[in-house]
Amino acid sequence: MDFITRAAQSEDAPILILGDTGTGKDLIARAIHYRSPNFKGPFLTLNCAAIPKNLIESELFGYEKGAFSGAEPTGKKGLIEAAANGTLFLDEVGDLSPQAQAKLLRFLEEGEFYRVGSTQVRRIRTRIVSATNKDLERMMEEGTFRHDLYFRLGVVTVHVPSLNERKEDVLPLAQHFLVMYSTKYNKQFTGISKEAVKALQEHHWVGNVRELRNIIERGVLIGKGPELKLEDMGMNGNRRKAGVKAAVESFPDEKPVIPPEGFDLVTALEEYERRYIKAALEYAEGNESRAARLLHMNHCTFRYRRKKIL
Repeated sequence: MDFITRAAQSEDAPILILGDTGTGKDLIARAIHYRSPNFKGPFLTLNCAAIPKNLIESELFGYEKGAFSGAEPTGKKGLIEAAANGTLFLDEVGDLSPQAQAKLLRFLEEGEFYRVGSTQVRRIRTRIVSATNKDLERMMEEGTFRHDLYFRLGVVTVHVPSLNERKEDVLPLAQHFLVMYSTKYNKQFTGISKEAVKALQEHHWVGNVRELRNIIERGVLIGKGPELKLEDMGMNGNRRKAGVKAAVESFPDEKPVIPPEGFDLVTALEEYERRYIKAALEYAEGNESRAARLLHMNHCTFRYRRKKIL
């Protein structure tokens, strides 16, 4: 992943990671940190969607004693302060409240912030890496996400494709998860069988990296080792083959007609793609995310193909 190395080169430039659910944005954020000049500093994570909006500011910026009911009597550092000289990863940054967006913008522009309940300006150097699966451009149009914050967060923007679009990453990720879960569960796995490798490489990853992680974890828990086997992972390749077979059999039965002068196969394939995208949208009652899942496509790719051919 050369783009990770390039993104990591700067010590301070904010990085925005965009991608569908489960594409491994957290893994990329961590890899950026450990390949950056700040790798010796802390790497902390905040899931903005998991914190109530009325508490997000105190989590980010900290608070002074007595700042609000239930506050620690001695006050508390926020994550921006705790991650000094390191990286703070803001997952689901699209869920930040308007107030938190304004404060984060000030920190990105000036390098300073206030704890909740304090008038003392604090200055700190912390790199912000953020991620979201939301359409921030649409949110800006709707007025729910600040334009200026979007451009400050995305000094460097990384678009993470689905795992199906980067099949070369499947085996390295699988081996990484194998080591991770072997250590976690005290198992002695030394590798992945050839049959299991073939299945992993051919599998259509609807759930992206998250699905791969779950499959490897299941295999480590169930398998005896020393190799991770296909039956350990519980992968079912027949379901996908049956779906493709049913789709192909819905084509007209007549033998294709090829005119003497030939024809543009790409255009013909785009016509079939147009029909299936239209059919999926009708089946999903216009819901793009559901239609994309029906066609085993990530949402961003589906939207791009829809705009191009419909």
